[in-house]
Amino acid sequence: MKVVITGEPGVGKTTLVRKLVKALKDRAIGFWTEEVRDRKTKKRKGFKVVTTEGKETLFASKTFTSKHLVGSYGVNVARFESVVLPLLEKALSKRDKILVVDEVGKMELFSKKFRDIMRVAVHEPRDMIVTIPIRDVHPLVKEIRRLPGAVLIELTKGNREDMDKEVLQLFE
Repeated sequence: MKVVITGEPGVGKTTLVRKLVKALKDRAIGFWTEEVRDRKTKKRKGFKVVTTEGKETLFASKTFTSKHLVGSYGVNVARFESVVLPLLEKALSKRDKILVVDEVGKMELFSKKFRDIMRVAVHEPRDMIVTIPIRDVHPLVKEIRRLPGAVLIELTKGNREDMDKEVLQLFE
């Protein structure tokens, strides 16, 4: 079973993923991205990647100098890859786990190695939960959105409350 979750920015895709990972416990292997906010001003200053194994790193920041930019955020591809690629390589060998990827978005897609491994993972016969942007920002996003047999869910403010229960039922 492959579940592809999409929706507008800020609708709750990552919140849903964290709920799913918590409910799935050791059945889940993967990562999600979280906003990093300034403690004083509460303004967003970057993004970090967090794995199901407890590793995390800041990989996009307003203070990073990078040729890879999304808005005012510089993306450090090497930092992202250092945490995500070993986990994804491990996940590919663990077919009994549900692979969780939040998200295949603009920042993550700067990594060719990530794109390559995701292209393999989405076509494997394995259980997977993946989030993608609402728009096809890259050919891989378009490919994932149209995966044969996948369940595509557009998360909205109107349907997000019990979506974790609905998604979990798909894996029972």
